[in-house]
Amino acid sequence: MALAVGAFTAYRYSVSQVFAPLPEVRFGWSDVIFLAGIVLFVLLTSRFKKLGRVSYRTFLVLVVFSGTQIVMGSFLTPPNDLWAALFIVLVFVFVRNVFSHNLGVVLGIAGIGSVLGLALSPKTVVIIMVLLSFYDIISVYVTKHMVRMAKDMMEAGAIFGFVIPSEIKGFFSNKREAQAQVGERFMILGSGDVGLPIILTSSVINSSAADAIIVAGFSLGGLFLTHLIFVNQKERKPMAALPPIATMAIIGYFVALITSF
Repeated sequence: MALAVGAFTAYRYSVSQVFAPLPEVRFGWSDVIFLAGIVLFVLLTSRFKKLGRVSYRTFLVLVVFSGTQIVMGSFLTPPNDLWAALFIVLVFVFVRNVFSHNLGVVLGIAGIGSVLGLALSPKTVVIIMVLLSFYDIISVYVTKHMVRMAKDMMEAGAIFGFVIPSEIKGFFSNKREAQAQVGERFMILGSGDVGLPIILTSSVINSSAADAIIVAGFSLGGLFLTHLIFVNQKERKPMAALPPIATMAIIGYFVALITSF
């Protein structure tokens, strides 16, 4: 669903430039300093549980609000897009079940991913996906700091990802109950594992909607492959989900390039 919403939003902006100009994305020393500041802030707040909880929750709400406003802005005029985004945020914050959580994350990641994709070239996104795949492997299996950070975020009630139940009725479960049963009745898919395919699909949609559909299809295949790998583990443990997803998405990009000749 997130992939479809992200692709639709990117298409709307690329075709009509609808109601808001796309931001220009550049990477310079100021961006390096900014990212270093974020990393330092996360490291500092993770040492203090109360401060960490506030910062994690605040950041997650900002992501949901920003991305949702971008999505709503693709078919609503101001200030209707703002009011719609605020409504979704209120549902996300106060309706504490799996469905409302996933809805907020879907719109947040889809909106931000679509704009980033339109601002970046497909080749740049491919390079980023490769680098982050290696980082994902190291952070999950070697240093394991990503696993620790994910646990801290769950304890803070700020899950930066999608809660996927094994049964449909699980969507109406309380988030806290779902967190306690992760690995049994629920699994968590990181937002980046879905966000990066959205960025690649959106970047391709600038040149060809047909090619973007191919990339999206292969990305979904990667998500399905990841699910199969996870559920067939002898002992269900945290796994690096990005490598198979990124691999399939990149294969889809190259297939799109070949078929477009």
